[in-house]
Amino acid sequence: MAIDINRIYQKVLAIANKEQRGYITPQEFNLLANKAQLEIFENYFYKINTAERKPKNQMAYADNIEMLEEKLHPFHIDTTVQTSTASLTLPTDIYKIIGISRAGKKVTQVNKSQISYTENHPLTKATIDRSVFVREDSGIVTIHPAPSLMPEDFEVSYYREPANPNWTYVVLNGKALHNANASDLQNFELHLSEEENLVSRILISAGTLIKQPDLQTSGAGTIQLNSQEQNN
Repeated sequence: MAIDINRIYQKVLAIANKEQRGYITPQEFNLLANKAQLEIFENYFYKINTAERKPKNQMAYADNIEMLEEKLHPFHIDTTVQTSTASLTLPTDIYKIIGISRAGKKVTQVNKSQISYTENHPLTKATIDRSVFVREDSGIVTIHPAPSLMPEDFEVSYYREPANPNWTYVVLNGKALHNANASDLQNFELHLSEEENLVSRILISAGTLIKQPDLQTSGAGTIQLNSQEQNN
């Protein structure tokens, strides 16, 4: 279930406007909202890496991983991509590859610096049953060995990027009013538990934007408190 962007906007305005701290325009809010959502989303992967380094016999480990996977689940995509060459074009909304498979068998990722060595040795050279891929710079991976003659299907699992949040509005009497029926309305796609985290991160950025350090302090304090509670 998405987080209502109007609810977040009204919370941010209420705090920012308190004691005449300043006004955040809809355009500014949308930019700050996108920044905050991406920060939280990217932090999921950092937290997973951190949790995986902890002792595996702790119940907290399983709980942390399970919660993070739940938060990432809406962004998990499984799709089929076809190619008849060594170049496999990835989906445009990809953020992080989970895995690529070929006829049900995993295709292993190798670095560009490794591929010249592995492909030039008969014992490590890739085969159909032991395929590898190299991530290129332009949304493409190179498959080894390449498909021969006929097009071939590859199963790609990945995490997509969250859609950019967009608070839509109409202007009446010089005031921006929420338009909940606009076709380009986009709520936050994060887990419902991230509502206060979003508000805090937007306030931190807004504090810099409208030159109100106390907003930054307020937002940072809330994030620190939430982090301590999660780690206990």
